[in-house]
Amino acid sequence: MWSGIKVVVTGSKGFIGSHASDMLLHRGHLVTKYDLVDGYDVLDFGQLDNVVGKCKPNWIVHLAGQVFLQPSLDNPQDDAKTNIVGMLNVLEVARKHNCGVVFSSSGAVYGNNYQYPEPVSPYGVSKLAAERYCLLYKRLYNISTVVFRFSSVYGFGRKKTSVNLILDKIMKDETLSVTGDGTQTRDFTHVADVANALCMAVENKFPSGFEAVYDIGTGVTTSLNDLIDCIGRLVKKAPKIEYVSAVAADPKRNALNVSKAEIFGFKAKVSLVDGLKRLIEENRNAENSVHRATI
Repeated sequence: MWSGIKVVVTGSKGFIGSHASDMLLHRGHLVTKYDLVDGYDVLDFGQLDNVVGKCKPNWIVHLAGQVFLQPSLDNPQDDAKTNIVGMLNVLEVARKHNCGVVFSSSGAVYGNNYQYPEPVSPYGVSKLAAERYCLLYKRLYNISTVVFRFSSVYGFGRKKTSVNLILDKIMKDETLSVTGDGTQTRDFTHVADVANALCMAVENKFPSGFEAVYDIGTGVTTSLNDLIDCIGRLVKKAPKIEYVSAVAADPKRNALNVSKAEIFGFKAKVSLVDGLKRLIEENRNAENSVHRATI
């Protein structure tokens, strides 16, 4: 008899969503995919309510949203609508159908503070607001909610992350535009570790509660300059770098404290070097597959 957990994944065809869905299925859980690509919009309450009502999940893993800094600066209204109203729709549906919510937030909520949230971008504000709604729904309606703050997630299948963009530019011998002086640091986290954390949440490894907010990363920070140097050495190419003016809303340092998550058994397994090697190999295999298909 099947004994897995029923999960609805919003943003299931996105970068993190696709990896998380695959891992959930691999671990024996039943996944219902909900993605804008297939016409399923978290801003459409009736549609979301209908899907969740039919499959009656134990959890909604909410990964759909606006996930980039620059669009939030260009159009903060759209950023807030997607990230805040979308979150409220998910929570209201979860309340109606009595299921838990796992929410994908971001280290951007910290801004330059590193100790407590003080966002410096509309994106960080919208993510923090969505977090607070999760905790409020736990307090008001006893909805199980788990919030993860992810940091600079990279891996195969996402072209717009700094890691993937840098790798692509170096491989093509193109000039890299680096904002600021390149000394800004990030905790670069492989998508496999993020997907594992999401699986652990639906498997009830992380307590839900009024303070159920967990930083998910490696606990190690790396500067952009060091990242570029590392990628250059791995692919045996000399990077071409052009430094441009820094963006005020882009934090100088983004360091996460993973000790709370580690208490409940989470530990990042993929180091930056190993993750880069894996990404390089996956990209090469994909390119070879395309090449063979066109011969």
